[in-house]
Amino acid sequence: MLRLLILLGIGVLGCWAECNVCTGTANVACVSATEYQICSVAHVPLGPVTSCPTNYFCSASDAVCSPDESLGACVNCNKCSSDKRFACISSSQFALCLGQETPSASIVGSCGTSLVCSLENADICGSSATYPASCATNSSGGGTGTSITDPTQYCRSLQQRGRYPYGIDATTTCRQYVSCYTYAGVWYGAIYTCAGSTYFDSTTQTCTTQTQARCSAGVTSLTLNGQLLT
Repeated sequence: MLRLLILLGIGVLGCWAECNVCTGTANVACVSATEYQICSVAHVPLGPVTSCPTNYFCSASDAVCSPDESLGACVNCNKCSSDKRFACISSSQFALCLGQETPSASIVGSCGTSLVCSLENADICGSSATYPASCATNSSGGGTGTSITDPTQYCRSLQQRGRYPYGIDATTTCRQYVSCYTYAGVWYGAIYTCAGSTYFDSTTQTCTTQTQARCSAGVTSLTLNGQLLT
């Protein structure tokens, strides 16, 4: 079956596929530049993520994997910026990378109306006339839900030790962070404020004088597992 998917020169279409969107007669969705998932009959990506062979790219072709990178989908989708701060996951949404090579699946933000996410933009979100969208996809939703105001609720939702951003307001919550820990097998959280005029850097998990990209005017919301951060 896999060999049929990667045959060259069969049904190759001269167009790009969208990330996380089921396309083609093979009914698969590209989830990165070189990976894909089989879709259900309802056209929903599911099951394990499968990698294309070396030097092949997930594309809109019926062959799914193509050696032609120009036909590839998600070339800059789900790809962390060079400083490992964020990744564009759709044309107007981003995920924080927290200093890792892959974006967090839990902490997702949205750009304002008519703004796009671009890896070329240090502020994450901006006008498409200035910075082209790095990930031209359909929006995957998110950005709505109950606001998280209880740090313990935050940590029980995340269930990971560490320090995490608390919000996007440059004068208040961007200077704060939530510390998650366990005691007797139960998750707890506490809010701390960085000293002086410093901001919480989610990449290094320390306080810094550098203004954080998530706190720029173009970012309208930040969510954790679908719940709004303050």
